[in-house]
Amino acid sequence: MIEEQAQVIEIRGRQLILQAQTQSTCGSCAVNKGCGTSVLSKVVGRKFTQFQAENNIAAEVGDTVIVGIAEDALLKGSLVIYIIPIVGMLAFALVADYLLADIAVRDLFVAASGVAGLIFGSL
Repeated sequence: MIEEQAQVIEIRGRQLILQAQTQSTCGSCAVNKGCGTSVLSKVVGRKFTQFQAENNIAAEVGDTVIVGIAEDALLKGSLVIYIIPIVGMLAFALVADYLLADIAVRDLFVAASGVAGLIFGSL
């Protein structure tokens, strides 16, 4: 279980609006000083993420709660967000390449089909 502290900032019916501070792991990285991500993190500063959760614990505005997500749910979410669009892009491009083998501007259509597959896979 991956857990993080969040603060209740609003209650809407049975839903809590929570705010958690976005964490950066740049401080523990060995290449911290020479990394573009570290520099960008320092420029942007600390950010907060807001999200909703069901109020099963009778929390009130201002309370600090611990929210968690199971590791397998995180992996499945990552699969949906990253892998499926890439598979869609490759599938559309390969099908277009196969079907349009004799067309002079085939590469343009294959590239456009790849972009269409990426978009379709993201839906």
